[in-house]
Amino acid sequence: MLVPKPRILFIDAYDSFSNNIISLLETTLDAPVRTIKIDDPKFESDEDLHKELRHYDAVVCGPGPGHPAKEEDVGITKRIWSLSEERIIPVLGVCLGFQSLCLEFGGQVRRLKGPQHGIVRRISHVGECRTRPEASIFSGVGEVQATMYQSLCADVGQDSIPDDQWQGKKWCPSKSAPDLVPLAWAEADLSNLNDSGVDDVRVLVAVRHATKPFWALQYHPESICTNEESSQIIENWFQEVQGWNMLHKRHPAMSGEPLYGQNATRESLLHRSEQLLPMLNGSAEFPYGEHFSTQGESAVDEDSELVYHCHTMALPASISVVDVVEAIQVGTGVRHDQIVLESSNAYEQSIGTADVRGRFSIIAMDVEDSLRFDYTVQSHQISAHYPGKGSKTVRTTDLRQFGGIWPFLAQYLEKRRIAGGNSDSPFWGGFMGYTTYEIGLETIGVQTQGRRNGPMRPDLSLAWVTRSVVVDHVRSVIHVQELAPRDATRHVLDRRVNFMMNLQIVNARNSSWTPAKFHKTPFESGPSVIHLPHQHEYESKVQQCQEFIRSGNSYELCLTDQTTVTRSKNGAGTNDSSWDIYKTLRKRQPAPFASYIRLGSATLVSSSPERFLKWDEQGKCELRPMKGTVRKSETVDTLAAATALLDVPKEKAENLMIVDLVRHDLHGVCGSGNVQVPRLMVVEEYKSVFQMISIVQGQILPAVDHRTVAHMTNEEIDNAERIRHTGIDVFAASLPPGSMTGAPKKRSCEILQEIEGGQERSLYSGVAGYMDVGGRGDWSVTIRSMFRWDDEHEADEGDPKETWHIGAGGAVTALSTPVGEREEMQTKLNGTLGLFR
Repeated sequence: MLVPKPRILFIDAYDSFSNNIISLLETTLDAPVRTIKIDDPKFESDEDLHKELRHYDAVVCGPGPGHPAKEEDVGITKRIWSLSEERIIPVLGVCLGFQSLCLEFGGQVRRLKGPQHGIVRRISHVGECRTRPEASIFSGVGEVQATMYQSLCADVGQDSIPDDQWQGKKWCPSKSAPDLVPLAWAEADLSNLNDSGVDDVRVLVAVRHATKPFWALQYHPESICTNEESSQIIENWFQEVQGWNMLHKRHPAMSGEPLYGQNATRESLLHRSEQLLPMLNGSAEFPYGEHFSTQGESAVDEDSELVYHCHTMALPASISVVDVVEAIQVGTGVRHDQIVLESSNAYEQSIGTADVRGRFSIIAMDVEDSLRFDYTVQSHQISAHYPGKGSKTVRTTDLRQFGGIWPFLAQYLEKRRIAGGNSDSPFWGGFMGYTTYEIGLETIGVQTQGRRNGPMRPDLSLAWVTRSVVVDHVRSVIHVQELAPRDATRHVLDRRVNFMMNLQIVNARNSSWTPAKFHKTPFESGPSVIHLPHQHEYESKVQQCQEFIRSGNSYELCLTDQTTVTRSKNGAGTNDSSWDIYKTLRKRQPAPFASYIRLGSATLVSSSPERFLKWDEQGKCELRPMKGTVRKSETVDTLAAATALLDVPKEKAENLMIVDLVRHDLHGVCGSGNVQVPRLMVVEEYKSVFQMISIVQGQILPAVDHRTVAHMTNEEIDNAERIRHTGIDVFAASLPPGSMTGAPKKRSCEILQEIEGGQERSLYSGVAGYMDVGGRGDWSVTIRSMFRWDDEHEADEGDPKETWHIGAGGAVTALSTPVGEREEMQTKLNGTLGLFR
């Protein structure tokens, strides 16, 4: 008979590190963890809570924003400490859970003089004390280097102990909190500190209850920068748990009432949509299986299989990506709808590494004649724009029948999955486009304040691209691609011939071009009216952010503001200047994730250096958060000089906090133990700035485990494949980009909505990229960018105007200065704004 594994219940206080703690527990203890929210209405009564708790060996009360004295911030956690003797259960509190325990049993909770967020400290613990050899969760534990995430601390009277008595009394309970036994302290010599902001000499960071099975840690054992001794502490704690349960004859129930605690791994998007399919009964306005008409041709028969066609040719030495785009549009100019995802720094050999420089550029062909999906947050409606002669037909349907926007997209793409394409090309066809920052807010349950009035603009716009060109800058080749029925070979060949002829024309025209010199850019700014953020207002917003941080409501807030540029249009109709603006920007700020997108009423011009998320067909995912910026100057002109400037607690803390947040997002899809950080806080060189980046990787588990597949029927295997996780699950779980929000993500976004006055960020802070029929995707964060809407215009005596929006900002921490943050925002802004000056 198999012995059931012990279970742990995790109480989630809406923190952005919770899944990392769950991963640490599950990988260290080999014990499944289930989770409930602090405000779950199913546990309103103590009896309902007890029915759930009786199934678990122990409880972990997790971290979160806020104050332990506020009911809305701790919820169920506070009730755990007051369970009756016969219902008591072993508990580990972390951060907010630690503070709640201390407050419950005589301690006070106050603000630190110097908040500690993303700061790594050496911890002095009782296991190092030879005069106290009794067993504790620190027994056998060596030196602990721990990441601190706290604005608040527990006060048990430690500051009243004279210095000469401190070493003898620091492990003893105080008169004010006799039930709290100190286990660890973060101590400081204020005369020998760097600029980490540490102003508190004695900070309690671990306790146990004198008689009850309650333990708590103020620091974060799961952080990527907390050393491996944390695993030993977790093992020791669980040994204490099992010992207490055995001594008190407490045996968790293995059956009975249903468990309400959920697995930390999210339900897959495909599973959610599969559950709704039986209820549709063909009523959905555009079923998943239909192949829509594209490029003005007759609709493809339902049973026709689209296959991948490709022709690879050499890239002439005198041809740039701009030339390829213009070759596609020879005789017509750049059309209204256009998508270009370019590695515009591919030839910048003098700076950066091969990892910094992009390898591929992707150009969508015939976007104007392609199917397009638009979605606006809070509308529950998705619009399909069908190509037709002269205009598009628009059909709208309610997304709730599909489970929402993300299950719809996941299922739509899954039905069109293709295998066996060109392995040298990262994109074969599929969705290309953008999402806004606001769709990310909707995904995490944050209401957008700026949507009450104004036009209904898309927060997601994706073109279904069946014809494309991929430029491989390393191999100097072009892949001309098309998704078409197997018997369409002749039509595909004719289009390839036309493209190659156009390219030869451009090649002849640009015979003097070399890779070191980009195409001539004719953009002239002309007179523009520029509205900049007010310096004092921005500095005031920084101070507001820091007050929220000091009060314990956030660890880091990524504050932004917008500049608008209003200028005369250069011509009318399709002959606007946005393409010339893009060509100029790519020359001034070459970047690995540049993009030019014209979809519907939106135009995006971006020179982003930051990858948001990439995934491959095997489920390997990679996020590349970028935090920490130094502008190149005469005094900072080498990688070594920039690294020295960024190797300080403030800059490293900014990056670390987002890395831990991204790990949490990945763990929510990939599961425990399937996330790694191969590069942490590495400085990279770009043309005008140095950036600190980290790389976080996750592996989505296969639908069928190789150890059990031999015991499964074909039907069981097919069912597992239909509801597996894909890269779109990680994509949806990671929005909005953590590098643009702060942590914890949800509370930080709510605070930023308030401080930024409900102003929409829109395409800025959103993402741009693709997800293809081969099961892959690659998206960048839209920073160093500008965007405009066609419906936002002014007219002055018949002179049409257009308004461009340019966002910029930075991460505010407890160590920030208002002036420093404002200068960083302006540094990021000036690179893009310089086009109009």
